[in-house]
Amino acid sequence: MTPKGTIAIEEAVLNEEGIAWMAETASLYAPGQDPATIGNHPHTQMLLDIHGSRLAKMDAEGVEYMLLSLTSPGCQGQRDPSKAQSISINANNWLASQVARNPARFGALAALSMHNGAEAAQELRRAIKELGMFGALLNDYQISGDNEETKKFYDEPEYDIFWKTVEELDVPVYMHPRYPVSPDLGPETRFGPRRQLLGAGVQFHLDLSFHLYAICSSGFLDKYPGVQIVAGHLGEG
Repeated sequence: MTPKGTIAIEEAVLNEEGIAWMAETASLYAPGQDPATIGNHPHTQMLLDIHGSRLAKMDAEGVEYMLLSLTSPGCQGQRDPSKAQSISINANNWLASQVARNPARFGALAALSMHNGAEAAQELRRAIKELGMFGALLNDYQISGDNEETKKFYDEPEYDIFWKTVEELDVPVYMHPRYPVSPDLGPETRFGPRRQLLGAGVQFHLDLSFHLYAICSSGFLDKYPGVQIVAGHLGEG
């Protein structure tokens, strides 16, 4: 294979640990699938694969290099701060180990828990300085609260230390969409029974664009003008 120079930057993967939390949202991307068997679903199998069919498809399509990232919602879908931090650390260690197997073809974006801005900054620094990653990917808001009732957006002052660190490290933060949380999927909520509107067709860009507008209008980009934000899915609206 002769590399053709294409670099793919939004390439979701999943470690074995992630199968359990993927099962929680399985009904959204695999209607009718038994969550207990979600590990056998073709979509899950594609996410688990890196060095097999994925690499073969890269060769076939002329993709020379790929930036891997933990699939959505990742850490952002875990309401417990300690569990979310564990997902982050374990995923980043695993991603680094996968990149090490073939560094000529793969790099990675860090997964971060955003329950705490200082902890997120610390893990980002580790991912960049020690694990050799190129930036971070955040799956929209961080869910919090016992019943997933709190959505943490990153324009709040508690995240100043995070954005300061992003600017200092001079790396991009990729803002990626995510499916709604359970309380937003009831019949009386915004989309009601219209499941066809969930995901990439409509809901992804509506939800993430709101978050992006909040960030852009909050003023912190004036304080940290070196911050680089990448908006996923062709700009999300």
